[in-house]
Amino acid sequence: MYNQIEEGVKLFNEQDFFAAHDFFENLWMTAESEERLFFQGMVQISVGGYHLLNQNYKGSLSQFKKGTDKLKEYIPHYKGIELEILLQKINYLITNLELYFSEGNIKIEIEKIPQIEKI
Repeated sequence: MYNQIEEGVKLFNEQDFFAAHDFFENLWMTAESEERLFFQGMVQISVGGYHLLNQNYKGSLSQFKKGTDKLKEYIPHYKGIELEILLQKINYLITNLELYFSEGNIKIEIEKIPQIEKI
C-alpha cells in the first residue's frame, strides 16, 4: 500500500517540496474517487512546505490549512502514513503562522516542518 507513494514521501522528507508536489499531483490526477482528496491534501501540504521555505508565509498558511482540511478525513493513518501525527505537527506550524499575522513578532520555525512517518 505504501509503495505507491513512497517516492513522494521521500521527496517530502528531503524537503524537496516542489518535486513532492509534482509526484502527488500525478497520483491525484489518476486516483480513484475515494483517494482523490488524500492526494490533493498531500499536494497542498507539499506546496505549503515549499512556500514556508521561501518565506511566503501567507501562501504557506493557506496551503497548509487546505491540505490539513482534506487529510483529516483520512486519520489516523492512510496508505501507510501516520496522518494524525503529521497533521498535529502541521497544525503547530499553522498556529505559529496565524500568530505571525496577528501579532507580527513571532519567529517562524522552519525547522519544525515535519517528516512524514510511516506506520
